[in-house]
Amino acid sequence: MRMPEEAWSYGLFIPHDPRAIGVVRATIRSILKAARLTCITDTAELLVSELATNAYRSATTDTFISMEWEPEPPDLRVAVWDTGPGLPEPRAARDGDESGRGLALVESCADDWGIDRYPNGKAVWFTMSAKPHPAE
Repeated sequence: MRMPEEAWSYGLFIPHDPRAIGVVRATIRSILKAARLTCITDTAELLVSELATNAYRSATTDTFISMEWEPEPPDLRVAVWDTGPGLPEPRAARDGDESGRGLALVESCADDWGIDRYPNGKAVWFTMSAKPHPAE
């Protein structure tokens, strides 16, 4: 599989609406398919969905999602920006918890992740290196 040779970026404003999370998943899936990055699509879709859901729960305004590809080294960076208060922290969910695993998933599945603070909110981001499958 050939990696995209050009850097690119996309941005997506989503309304404060729980249905918007599905739009985010479909958007990143479409972008990564078009970029021939199917080797990371499932994981990237899961992680952005978790971060967008966290943003929906912590903020009362629209959220901005950015997706950036850098060919050297081959790296995808996704950030979810919101105006919600406080900074999220990964935690271990207890048996029976119906939520609380999102950041733990990001921490375990992404190559790197972090939180950037801003005067009016924060951006929670993750990076993933593309590791192509030989058959693609």
